[in-house]
Amino acid sequence: MAGQEAAVVDALVDDLLRSSKPGDEARTVSTESPVVVEADELITLCLGRQGLPADAQTISRIRRAMAIPIDDRFQPLPGAKDLLKAIRELGMRNVIASNTYWRDADSYWDDFRALGMADLIDGIITSVDAGHLKPHPAVFEMAMQWAGAAAERCVVIGNREDNDIAPALALGMQTILVHPDDPKPAESRAHRVAPDLWACAEALRDMLQTG
Repeated sequence: MAGQEAAVVDALVDDLLRSSKPGDEARTVSTESPVVVEADELITLCLGRQGLPADAQTISRIRRAMAIPIDDRFQPLPGAKDLLKAIRELGMRNVIASNTYWRDADSYWDDFRALGMADLIDGIITSVDAGHLKPHPAVFEMAMQWAGAAAERCVVIGNREDNDIAPALALGMQTILVHPDDPKPAESRAHRVAPDLWACAEALRDMLQTG
């Protein structure tokens, strides 16, 4: 916000934090919650209220600034790096598909570089990039397009039956439901159910061997 008075920038930040709180709370409670205002639209509205121009570059820079960088307190799930390595060893590509509000793919790349995992990832698709939250098929379709693979040659690994498994199955993908932080589900439509990410790697090997 070069050239803007500090008071104007402070007012914009206050407006962004206040206006984005309902969206952040919705994602904390449930990613299936309807999103009334997407991040770019919210930023545009806040800029307008402060009498500031809402060009595409400014909107993108503000959204990235609102994506708080990861720190030492954040660690990926146990077995994450081992799973990514196993997928590579099986000759498959790793494409991350994530629901998010502020973070786009570039923000995620920064995160994975900080974690020392970027070299194990081939592509990243977020709901910001797709313009929709999972379970909308756009997120999965973008991931398939990036990977250049037909649905039947894709395996979706996710921890939500509604957000991950159901939409992937609807597109003809194979699926693994993982539940590292939850009890084993009583039932699932997924092709495999795994208690942790190491078990996901074993499930992938089995799926490839059995066809």
